[in-house]
Amino acid sequence: MAPMTRTSVTRILLLLCCGSFLYSVFLFFPKIDQQFLSTKGFGFHRQASEQFPVNAYRPLASHIAQHFPPPDTTRKKYHEWNAQTLRELYVCMALSNCGANQQKVALLASHWFEEAIVRDWRGGEGVWYYKNLRELGYTTLFANSFDEALEQYRLFPDLVKVVIRNRAGDCHKDTKCVKGPNNPSGIPAWKIFDFEYFSSPEGGHHGASLMKGKWILSANPDPRFADGQGPIQYLGFSIEEECSKLPIIPLAERSHQVWMLMKQLTYVYDHRFTWNRSYFSLAAQELGIDFVGGWQINQHYQWEPDKKGTMIDIEDKEHRTEFAHEIGSSKMLIGVGNPYWSPSPYNALCQGIPFLNPIINWDRGDPWNKAKWHSQHPSLNLLDPPYVYNVHKGNYTGFIEAIKLGTQTEIPRFVEPQSSS
Repeated sequence: MAPMTRTSVTRILLLLCCGSFLYSVFLFFPKIDQQFLSTKGFGFHRQASEQFPVNAYRPLASHIAQHFPPPDTTRKKYHEWNAQTLRELYVCMALSNCGANQQKVALLASHWFEEAIVRDWRGGEGVWYYKNLRELGYTTLFANSFDEALEQYRLFPDLVKVVIRNRAGDCHKDTKCVKGPNNPSGIPAWKIFDFEYFSSPEGGHHGASLMKGKWILSANPDPRFADGQGPIQYLGFSIEEECSKLPIIPLAERSHQVWMLMKQLTYVYDHRFTWNRSYFSLAAQELGIDFVGGWQINQHYQWEPDKKGTMIDIEDKEHRTEFAHEIGSSKMLIGVGNPYWSPSPYNALCQGIPFLNPIINWDRGDPWNKAKWHSQHPSLNLLDPPYVYNVHKGNYTGFIEAIKLGTQTEIPRFVEPQSSS
């Protein structure tokens, strides 16, 4: 399968910030602690002379902070972030002036967190919890393994309220990790919450929490339950606050282009790719519209250049611009099968941009039975035009019709209720 060439679409943009919309993913944490949900306020850079709200997180006063170097943004070492957080915790405890939630510690023990927050990774998984944890004034520490989380837990076991990590069952099964008769300083099983961005019926994730049920946290709902309920804890996320700050560009003032939702160029070669690559050049000619996109070209991300050839760098530097602006200037967002359950369609709808949602698999005897659909964005299956155009894989006629209608029909700003609460 040869790499896609410039002729596959009319114009393609390469934007390394292509995942920036995912940074608008906010956590609405479960009912672990009512004070957690009611407390607001957080500040990183307040001066000692400033007045703090009663509930605010307390960073180091400047006369103390001057003795300690801040985290180095070029080294991108999460241990430096942890060191700063611990200094803030110890000092506020010594001065008895901690914020209301600051002596409640959340151990973020999955690599997704530090990659997103410290090392600028563009995936939504790592930002899902973090922002509101900090805004609510909680102390958060990064770890990359249960071994590291266990060391942190033993520093102040009574202060640690949750340990969040995927494959929570690995600790439950490890007598050296979980608290038990032979390991009294281990992590109590009930404090370990399973971090899973994607839902799975009955919590059937690899290495899932043995506690099951509400100890398995998912950013996306079980599509079998329209009310968001299900056998695992659906937390959800909100995009409304950030995307509502972006202006809506009237349809007539937008570029005559549609945006291809892709984070990696390799998505056009994997098994979830829902269209024939010729569709884009054919549709561009038939509709007179540009197909643009923003993605990374990583020769080793789900790709073997020695076997499949080197992907061609097709960056269009002449038209390179800010991702959010480019999305807002487009007339439609088009899915290609991956990324699965991305928040970006919510952001597009919030800017008055419809989404083409590919149906990857379905009941061939009952193709319009939405309950049988497996789509790129299952939460949007229930929506219909003019907001969401659900099109079956390989259906060129449906592909063309959806783009034609979607780019000609103006819609208002739309926030899907599930993405706003």
